[in-house]
Amino acid sequence: MKSGKVYLLACFLTLSPGLLAGQSHFTDSLEQKLANVTGEPRVDILNLLTYEFITINAEKVLAYNTEALGLSKSLGYLKGEARARTYLGVHEYLSGQLREGHRDLNTGLLLAKHAGDKALYGYTLLQLGNCSLEEVEMDSALRFFNQSRAIFQDSTDPRTLSKIYRNLGALYGQRYQTDSQFYYFDRAIRIRRMLPNKTLLVEALVAKIKAKIELNEFSDAQNLLREADGFVSNRPEDEENLNDLRHIKALTLFQRGKYTQADILFDSARNYFLKKSLLRKYVTLLIDLGKVFTARGEYELALSNLYDALRLSQVRHFDAESVIIRIQIGWIYQQLGNTSQALHMADDAIALYPRKLLLAERANVLTLKGVVLTDMNKFTEARKCLDSVLRIYSNVGSVLGRSETLTRLGSLESKQENYPAAIRHYQEAVALATEVEYNYGLALSYWGLGDASYRLGNFDNAIASLEQSQKYADGASEILVLNYTTRRDLLTAQKRYQEALQYSLLASQLRDSIHKVDVARRFVNLEKIEEIEQHERNIQVLQKDKELAENKLSLQEVQLKQQSTLIIGGLVGIALLGGLVLMYYRFNVSITAKNASIVEQADKLHETHQELKKLYQEVSEQKEEIQVQADKLAESNRAISDVNRNLEKVVEEKTAQLKRTNSELIKHNNELLQFSYTVSHNLRGPVARLLGLAELARIDKQLIETTQLVEFIGRTASDLDLIINDLSKILELRNEPHQFLEAVPLEKEWSQSKSLLQDSLTGREEIITNFGALPEIHTVRAMLQSIFYNLLSNAIKYRSPERTLRVIATSRRENGNAVLEIADNGLGINVARHNENLFKLYKRFHTHVEGRGIGLYLIKSQVDVLHGSIEVTSEPDKGSVFRVVLPIPDERDVKS
Repeated sequence: MKSGKVYLLACFLTLSPGLLAGQSHFTDSLEQKLANVTGEPRVDILNLLTYEFITINAEKVLAYNTEALGLSKSLGYLKGEARARTYLGVHEYLSGQLREGHRDLNTGLLLAKHAGDKALYGYTLLQLGNCSLEEVEMDSALRFFNQSRAIFQDSTDPRTLSKIYRNLGALYGQRYQTDSQFYYFDRAIRIRRMLPNKTLLVEALVAKIKAKIELNEFSDAQNLLREADGFVSNRPEDEENLNDLRHIKALTLFQRGKYTQADILFDSARNYFLKKSLLRKYVTLLIDLGKVFTARGEYELALSNLYDALRLSQVRHFDAESVIIRIQIGWIYQQLGNTSQALHMADDAIALYPRKLLLAERANVLTLKGVVLTDMNKFTEARKCLDSVLRIYSNVGSVLGRSETLTRLGSLESKQENYPAAIRHYQEAVALATEVEYNYGLALSYWGLGDASYRLGNFDNAIASLEQSQKYADGASEILVLNYTTRRDLLTAQKRYQEALQYSLLASQLRDSIHKVDVARRFVNLEKIEEIEQHERNIQVLQKDKELAENKLSLQEVQLKQQSTLIIGGLVGIALLGGLVLMYYRFNVSITAKNASIVEQADKLHETHQELKKLYQEVSEQKEEIQVQADKLAESNRAISDVNRNLEKVVEEKTAQLKRTNSELIKHNNELLQFSYTVSHNLRGPVARLLGLAELARIDKQLIETTQLVEFIGRTASDLDLIINDLSKILELRNEPHQFLEAVPLEKEWSQSKSLLQDSLTGREEIITNFGALPEIHTVRAMLQSIFYNLLSNAIKYRSPERTLRVIATSRRENGNAVLEIADNGLGINVARHNENLFKLYKRFHTHVEGRGIGLYLIKSQVDVLHGSIEVTSEPDKGSVFRVVLPIPDERDVKS
C-alpha cells in the first residue's frame, strides 16, 4: 500500500474556498478593504488573506501573517492572534517545516482555548492531526482527529466534519485497517453528497478509488470512477479534480493493457500538476509512472521518472515520497541484476528516514533487502528480513502479503537446497493466494512447488504443480519461462528427451519473444522521446524567432513614435505661425472699427445692465415661491410615507393573525380527526361485547345464565362509560392540559387494558408486568390507558402462530422522564423497510390479520399530546419492543 501522507496537501485544499472560481476577485476585494481598516477588523482581514493564499503564494502568506501576529499582540486581540498562529503552523508543515509547524499549531491551540474560540480550537486539532500524519505519528494523529471530531460532530459545519472523516479513513488505510478505512471514507462521502459543492465529493471519491486500486479491487474502482465523472465538468473549479481522475484512469488503463490511452491521460495530468505547481501530486504521478514502466520491463523510462521525482522530493523535503522512490529504484536494480546498488537503495531508505517508514513501506523495503541478500547468497541475513516481513503482514492481517513473503522464503530454501522446507512454504503460499484469488501468486507458488518436488525426485507431484502453475500464469511470460525450463529438466531426468526438447524450444521462443517485445517497446519509446525532444527544439526555435520578431516590432514602434512626434510638432508649429499672422492682420483691420464703436457699446452695456438687474429681482422672487411649494410637497410626501408604513404594519398584523387562525384550525381539525379514530378504535371492543351478550341473553332461556349475562352486560357498559368519560377528557385536554394530570397506577391501567381485551386471549399467553421501579406516574389517565390498550392489542393481534405469546411490560425513571417498555415475541416489523411509515395513518405491515392501520397512529398522536416520544426496535419473526418516554411534571404542575 502506498504512503497516505501524499494526500495532505489535497486535504487542506478541500477546506480552502480560495481554490474555487472567483477566488482572485475575493482576494482582490479583501486587499482593497485592507487599505481602509484598522484595529481588530484589520487583523481579521489579514488572517483571511493568509488563509486564501496559504497554498498559492508563500510570500504573501508570510507578509500578511507577520503583520497579523504583530498587530493582534499590540491590540491584545487574543482571537486574532490565535488564528494567525494556527495559520502560520499550517503554512510551515505544508512547506516541510514539521517541527516549526507542530510548535506553532500547539501555540495556536492554547490561544484558541484561552480565547474561547471553539471552532478554531477544533480546526487546529484537525491540522495537528495532519501534521502528525506527516511525521508518521499515527497514535497522535488519531487522538487529534478524534478530539476534533468530538467538537464538530454536533455543529453546523458538515464540511469540516467530512474532512475529519476523510482523514480518519486515510489514517486507518495506512494501518491496514481497511474496514475502518472505508467506513470513514463512506461517512465523508455521505456528508458531501448533501453539500451543494460537488468538488468536495469528487475529492473524497478519488481517495476511495485510490484505496480500491491499491487493494486490486478494480471493479469497485471503475464504478466509483464513473460516479466521480458524473460530478466533474470543464469548469475552472473542477480542473484539479479532473486531472486527479485522469491520473487514476491512466492507472486502470495500464492494468487493462491500454497503454496509448493511459500515456495520453498521464501526460495531460502531469503537465497540469507541473503548470499549477502542485508538486506533491506531480511527484506522486512520476512514482506511479515509474511503477508502470517497471511492470512493463521498460527500466530506462522507469528510472528516468523515478530519479526526476527523487530530485524534486529532496528539494521540497518530501521525505515520505523520497523513501518510496528509493525502494522502487532498488527493485529495478534487483531486476537488472545490480544487487549492490539495490541493497544500497534499501539501506538508504531505512537509514535516511527511519521514522518515516509506514508499515507498508517497512514491509516493502525489508522484502527488497531479503530478496537481494538471497541473490547474494547471504541467507541468514535474508531470512531475518523476510521473517520480519512475515510478522508485519501477519499482524496487519494482509493475506496477499503473507502469500508473497512465503513464496520468497520458499525460494530462499530452494537456493539452499532445503527442498522439504521450501515445499512447506510454497504450500502455505498457495493456500493463501487461493483465498484472495491472487493468480500471479498462485502461478509463481505452484512453479516453486513443482520445481522443489522435481529436485526431490517426486516427479508426479512436480508435474501436477507445474500444470497448475501454467493454468494461473495467464500473460505472466516470465513465470512460463521458469515453468518450461523446469519441465525440460524434469523430462530430461525421466529420459523423455523428445518432450524435453519441445519444452526447451518453448522456453527459448518465449524468452526471445519477451526480448523482442522489450526491444520493440524500447524503439517505440525512443521514437517518442525523439519526437518530444524534436518538438521541444522546434518550440525553442519558434520562441527565439518570436522574441526576435517582438524585438524588431518594438524597435519599429519606437522609431515610428519618434517620427510621428517630429512630424506632428512641425505641423503644429506651422499652423501656429499661420494663425498668428492671420490674427494679427484681422486685429489690425478691425481695431479701428472697434475703437469707434466702444462708446456706443458702453451705452448699450449700461442699459443692458439695468434690464438684467430687474430680471434678477424677478427670478429671486420666483425662486422663493418655488421653495415654499417644495417644502409643502416634502411635508405631503412624509405624511404619505407614514400612512403607507401604518398600512403595511396593519397588513402584517392581519396576515400573522390569519396564519395563527389557520394553524389553529388545522390543529383542531387534526385533533377532531384523531378523536374520531380514537372513538372508533376504542369503542369497538366494548360495543361488540354488549351486542354479543345481548344476543346471548335473548337466546338463552335459563334464568341463572341470563342473570350472569346481564351482569356481564353491566360490567361491559361500565367499561364503555369509562371509555366515553376518557374520550371527553381527551377533548377537554386541548384547552386545559394540566387539569387532568393525576397520579396514575400503572398496574391498574394495564389490568384495565387486559380486561378490555379479554375476548382476544386464550389463557395460554404469558403477560408479565414489572412496574416496581416506577409504579405510578403523574399524567393524563385516559391517554395512558389508550396507549396501553393499543400496544397490548397489537401484541395480541400480531402474535406468532409458531410460539406462545409472551408480553412483558416494565417501567423505570431515566433522565427525569418515565420510560415504559412493552416487549413481545410476535411477528415483528421490518423497521429498516417501514421506518418512515411506522406511525402513519392506514399503514399496515401484516395483511393476513384484519385491521385498518390506525393503532400505532393513535399511540403516536397521544404520546405527542403528552409531550413524549415513542420508538420501536423490531426484527421480523423475533418480536418488537416499544419504548414510550413521557415527561414527569414538576411539583408545581402536579399541585395546579
